[in-house]
Amino acid sequence: MVRLLLLGLMLAAPAAAQMTIDNAPVREMLERACVFATECVEAEGCTETEFEPRLAGRMGGMTPDEMIVEAGFESPAETVRLLGVLSNGALSLAGGTFQARHLLTVSDTGAARYTVHYAEGPMAISYLGTCE
Repeated sequence: MVRLLLLGLMLAAPAAAQMTIDNAPVREMLERACVFATECVEAEGCTETEFEPRLAGRMGGMTPDEMIVEAGFESPAETVRLLGVLSNGALSLAGGTFQARHLLTVSDTGAARYTVHYAEGPMAISYLGTCE
């Protein structure tokens, strides 16, 4: 009897709405300019560089401290769609294709690491800098 009652409640309950960036209670735009001064290519070590991409997108969540993020990481070479989270001012975003996976991590102080993992090789390139 209890099983039938529970099944009846489950069937009668309306489908729960899923929260998205578009319907989240807190929504914000994301705009950050990044400046990377160090480039590290796998086994070759690190050198100075001048790489200045922009991060532009949107965020949404239950509070301003914890939000999901969808953004474009724009450089002269390409724009990569990144998805991830903002948590207490820090960002963790990932995206790209199977051939080139991108990971951007930004601390709450703006210190940033951007890494691209290439399937060809395989190899990885990392950049160190800031995104503010």
